[in-house]
Amino acid sequence: MEVVDDAAGADVVVVNTCTVTREATKASRSAIRRAVRANPAATVVVAGCYAVSDPEEVQAIEGVDLLVGNDDKERFAEVLGVARILPPVMQIGGLRPPRLPFRVRANLKVQTGCDEWCTFCIIPTTRGPLRSLDEDRLIAEATDKVAAGARELVLTGVHLGKYTYDSGGDERSLIRLFRRLLDIEGVWRLRLSSILSQHLTDDVLSFMASESRMCRFLHVPLQAGDDDVLRAMHRPYDIAGFVDAIERAKEALPGLALATDIIVGFPTESDAAFEATLDVVRRVGFSKLHVFRYSPRPDTAAASMPDAVPPEVKKERSKRLIELGNEIRARFLNDHLHRPIEVLVEDERDIDGVTVCSGQTDDFVRVWFEGRGLLGAMVELEGHEVRADGIRGGRVLRVLRR
Repeated sequence: MEVVDDAAGADVVVVNTCTVTREATKASRSAIRRAVRANPAATVVVAGCYAVSDPEEVQAIEGVDLLVGNDDKERFAEVLGVARILPPVMQIGGLRPPRLPFRVRANLKVQTGCDEWCTFCIIPTTRGPLRSLDEDRLIAEATDKVAAGARELVLTGVHLGKYTYDSGGDERSLIRLFRRLLDIEGVWRLRLSSILSQHLTDDVLSFMASESRMCRFLHVPLQAGDDDVLRAMHRPYDIAGFVDAIERAKEALPGLALATDIIVGFPTESDAAFEATLDVVRRVGFSKLHVFRYSPRPDTAAASMPDAVPPEVKKERSKRLIELGNEIRARFLNDHLHRPIEVLVEDERDIDGVTVCSGQTDDFVRVWFEGRGLLGAMVELEGHEVRADGIRGGRVLRVLRR
């Protein structure tokens, strides 16, 4: 089986869907229909939350051959090997994970499920309760990925900070997993995908500070900068606790970059509440904002809440927040110029006769530069200019690791 970037003419097309908002569901339906139209002879597989939350609706889309639940969507190699002999539109489960080639930066799913029941979110329904993957199995999987060329491991999970909570564990289990992963020969970086502020305990931060291979980047969802809105969302923290956790993280990890998610226009969000969100963003100085305009998701508690914010107000608030985020992002990127930066090279390709490499810094900035034969290496170079949402670098000053 060959994986191709261009889906047109493919034998199998996999559409990984989202249903966290009404717009996301609509976009997922559109993506499925586009895939079917572009590949009329292909087996079309629909994976992810939309396939779980509304399986009958997905099955009704003409051209869909197979549904894959969230627990099985990473097992495509075995699934697709038998997909053409399966009955039309069926769900699968219980397959062993395949051995696949891995990239320089590889994801390691350590946990799934959520028990927070935020009022805007359907994830506890589509992903189910907290479930942590076995630690020894994770170490074996990570070892395979590193042996295949991965140098950075990204720990992922719906609720990463609650790894082993379903079996009575706490943050010490997560720290033990960090330590065991870093003991694998060939691991140069360990990155956290997303973690809630209350799980940035002193022990977690102390470990990250003591280990240079832990990336100085954290994605910490905020969602709103006002306590009344957070309570309406049923978020498990308040602004004072959030800001305190961030300040402790910055103190423990100099140079820490921070990203976050924010929803604008949530029911009950007043003008004052939105201004409070802007204020928190300024105080924290997030290096990256993911801004979402609220839309009611059926089967969530927020869908029946009164005092909906008018669409034009949502649009204006979103615009203001994105503009502020872009200002902060520009300053953050400019801080990488005219000084040495370390880049893990994840891609190398010829463009108009020039070999262009790209990779990520420790604090999650994409860097492009000219070079050859550096895929999988850690290099040092100087940032020259901000380009799109990343940095154009100069010549390689040193190859730090191969």
